[in-house]
Amino acid sequence: MRNGGPALLLSAVLLAGSFVSFILALGLAPVANVLIMFGATPFITALAARIFLGEPLHGHTVLAMAVAVVGLAISVAGSLQPGALAGMAVALIVVLCMSGNYVVVRHRRDIGMTPSIWLAGVISGLVALPFAHPDNVTWDQLPWLFALSPGQLAVGLLLYMASLKRIPAAQASLLGLLELVLGPVWVWLFDGEKPDDLTLFGGVIVISAAAANVWLDSRRSTG
Repeated sequence: MRNGGPALLLSAVLLAGSFVSFILALGLAPVANVLIMFGATPFITALAARIFLGEPLHGHTVLAMAVAVVGLAISVAGSLQPGALAGMAVALIVVLCMSGNYVVVRHRRDIGMTPSIWLAGVISGLVALPFAHPDNVTWDQLPWLFALSPGQLAVGLLLYMASLKRIPAAQASLLGLLELVLGPVWVWLFDGEKPDDLTLFGGVIVISAAAANVWLDSRRSTG
């Protein structure tokens, strides 16, 4: 944490902002509407990395991002609902925070930025504390809460931090779109809730775009 300095603190604040805003967005708008906003993440990240870090923006990456956003729009088109502008506006805050954090971590990839995850948890916890109702949590719900926060969220973010030391921010954010289309697949496999055909079709497009971009980047790096 001493080595991280202001960059680590900024990363933690941005992560905490994304944590809190994401939960608020889901409470104000349907999930499909929120996911539509997340489709802007690769564009904002790529532009920010280009402006602040000077990272190259290859033509095939731009094309892959455009195709991925189209696929994401198709995957949620069947469940869009009107009247959720407030939630989508809050979701835009999540996008800005995550894009900013991509750039900060990528900029300071010379040091370990993983302590920012812990610090972001502390900050977001303090922000949420006045609104918490721990007496409403049952013992049956505790294992799910631990699986979500120390499990899925923490492990996912640790891997995300590690990836930013090895690949450009634009490529990392593009791969991050896979989370948005794989979610319905996990629900289908473990809870029996089958996604509609548009969701599956759009998911295939996003996964294909991300895979094609990674393949083209590997060909470029090997000459």
